[in-house]
Amino acid sequence: MQSVIGSIDSSTTGTRFTVCNLNGEQLSYHYVTHKQITPHQGWLEHDPMEILNNTIECIKQAHKKMNGEHKLVTIGVTNQRETVVAWNKNTAIPYMNAIVWSDTRTHDICQEYLNKYPKNYFQQKTGLPINTYFSSYKLQWMIQNNPTLKDDLNSGNVLFGTIDCWLVWNLTREQNHLTDVTNASRTNLMNLHTLQWDEQLLNQFNIPKNCLPQIKASNSNFGTLKIQEYEGVPINCVLGDQQAAAIGHALFHEGDCKNTQGSGLFIMANIGQEIKISEFGLLTTVLYQKENEKPIYAFEGAVESGGQLFNWAKDKLQWFDNWEQLSQSTVNTEDNGGVYIVPAFSGLFTPFWNFDATGTIIGLSYYTTKDHLRRAILESVCYRTKDVIKAMEQSGIKINKIHVDGGLTKNKELMQLQADITQKKLVYPEIIESTASGAAMFAAVGLKLLTEQQIIQNMKVQQIYEGKRSYEKQYKQWELAVNCALQFKKIE
Repeated sequence: MQSVIGSIDSSTTGTRFTVCNLNGEQLSYHYVTHKQITPHQGWLEHDPMEILNNTIECIKQAHKKMNGEHKLVTIGVTNQRETVVAWNKNTAIPYMNAIVWSDTRTHDICQEYLNKYPKNYFQQKTGLPINTYFSSYKLQWMIQNNPTLKDDLNSGNVLFGTIDCWLVWNLTREQNHLTDVTNASRTNLMNLHTLQWDEQLLNQFNIPKNCLPQIKASNSNFGTLKIQEYEGVPINCVLGDQQAAAIGHALFHEGDCKNTQGSGLFIMANIGQEIKISEFGLLTTVLYQKENEKPIYAFEGAVESGGQLFNWAKDKLQWFDNWEQLSQSTVNTEDNGGVYIVPAFSGLFTPFWNFDATGTIIGLSYYTTKDHLRRAILESVCYRTKDVIKAMEQSGIKINKIHVDGGLTKNKELMQLQADITQKKLVYPEIIESTASGAAMFAAVGLKLLTEQQIIQNMKVQQIYEGKRSYEKQYKQWELAVNCALQFKKIE
């Protein structure tokens, strides 16, 4: 009977359950999207029960699609990070929808902290700036705005957790209230030095410790599945989605770097066992921790808009009908005609961390065509990538090549532009579902079925993009465009 491994990948847009071999090659999968709930401008919620039910459905359908007898020996769980759920530990019912990582309703809460402290006040402990992105501010909003939750908090019946924690608690039915160091490191409540919840931070955010999950190493045992098709299969890995993608790319050496490009862009570089705090706007986060070993840390840059920018231009402005038309703009034009688009729809993340920045189109003239605008959209994603890579190199990490994955990487013209603008070699893997394969393979590492060296050896490259043209002058223009986005103020 064939022994296989698997993973639950609960992303911002949907849930996937994948069954693969020890090389990370996909044998079966099932994917279901979930609703994007937007009650107000800047708000984004997900229904935790829908995500849980979709996860169970994906497991059942992927099992059904497997041809022949097989034995699933372990699974990993990977998830959208920072998104938080609050539920009653007796009824298992959520108090409200999950607040998603990109939701900006906590703007005023963050502003209160910024009025009291410098932007990087928490960074020495957590590696994170004060920003709506992180879980602590979302939890505080939940407590302030949900009276039932607030009442139950005093009686000790409330459980908080990121999506991994919610799924593990429900799928094991053992009431294992657990998370891993990578997800905990995105809450702004975990101390990077101790890898535990920090008492001072909990007091500052008024969050009781007994509501939070136990923090474990990334490839610990998180319990066993209680689903008929795979009853008793152990969960031997939990990783945030960007960290799982990094494992899928085998980023086990200092300086190894990846860029996952979906609705947003997430660029991560291995910085080794020593905590480094960047002065250039990067996050410091846990890349992974093996059981009974020291953690490996990473610098991370988050770009607020990738695929979301293309969807906006296509659906709201009708600038193009399909990807082919967008890509053709790089053939139809020599350059962007002097047009720069800064996609600051939710402010600007790394390295600026300015949530007052506004989306900006600059450099328009009578010469401007739709092809120039289309090309400017493609280039903006590449310039934002360069912003982050530049910050990493200023912070002392030499980047030689960038491993790429995510939906946007299927566009060859975009990838070539990115290689040109960053002047870095881009490595496009054969296994493009790096997040799912990374979580599954790291679960296998937890069971000692795989080693890091074997994951490196299993890495197969489909294509390499190398820079053919310099954009140094254009990048200086881009930096001026960003300054405009940062300085434009709304009149209240």
